[in-house]
Amino acid sequence: MIVVVGAGVCGLAAAYELSRRGERAVVLERGRPFAEQSAGLARIFRIAHRRPALCHLAVGARAGWQRWEAEFGVGRLLGTEGFIAAGADQAMAAAMTDAGAAFSWLHRRQIAARIPFVDAPWDTGLFDPLGGSLRIRRALGALARRVAIRPGEVASVADDGTATLTDGTVLRGDGVLICAGVRTPALFGPLGVEYAPHTRFSYEGADAVGAACLSSPQGYGLPLGSTGRWAFGQDVPDPATVHALFPSLTPVDRVDCVTVRAPWLDSGGDGWTAARRGRVVAFTGSNLMKFGPLLGELLARAVCSDELPSELTIS
Repeated sequence: MIVVVGAGVCGLAAAYELSRRGERAVVLERGRPFAEQSAGLARIFRIAHRRPALCHLAVGARAGWQRWEAEFGVGRLLGTEGFIAAGADQAMAAAMTDAGAAFSWLHRRQIAARIPFVDAPWDTGLFDPLGGSLRIRRALGALARRVAIRPGEVASVADDGTATLTDGTVLRGDGVLICAGVRTPALFGPLGVEYAPHTRFSYEGADAVGAACLSSPQGYGLPLGSTGRWAFGQDVPDPATVHALFPSLTPVDRVDCVTVRAPWLDSGGDGWTAARRGRVVAFTGSNLMKFGPLLGELLARAVCSDELPSELTIS
């Protein structure tokens, strides 16, 4: 048996991939599944990154999302809206070229055509045609129905694969995978990471269905599936900036979650790190959702072997 700590996207994806390998896995979750870093209705998928390695991995992850769509039969998981990196530099273009990924340059008017309700202040942007809005609530719900989730808070994890819960229950696994967000360093040890609160607002006032996903110096935005709403997140909420960008929109909801800060993240805040001690593998990172199917496969492989796949240690 493999014990997985944490029912976010990485824990659920790993448990699902373990089951596909014929392994028995149980996911331990102290609260509601996908309620912290994996909270919300949607996320941005994109091939476009500034690191070639991440572009290559995103290509593989996209194939994984297509596989999940076929296996889960719950409808579309990855939208076709495309992704715009406003104000992108040549480093991103070079990384896309290295990965063999298609892209094009947009000028201000073309950006506004793909996001009709934006008052675009950017002269140029890189368009990633394979990007889009991930229906993550739908995807995580499908994963949760296909794995065994057990309520329980883990107090400690020993190198031999023994997990002790706060109620005194002891589970002995052939391996333990810790994907517990803010709890991961406490259960495993230092990973060179800090966690901070993050708030993402959703807006209505213009139909956002079909609008391209966006990353810009001011923040990131995406359509929330078929709801017609638009979500926009910033490191520090700045209503005046959001109103200047989207003057016709009104905030109607918010999601409070967690963000990661670490020296090994790239300039866009993307990346991850993994570590092993004995039979225990720990994993944490930022902006992981778009890589979910790929990370599930890599983490399943890691916890069933004695070595970490090189793709898990790209930091």
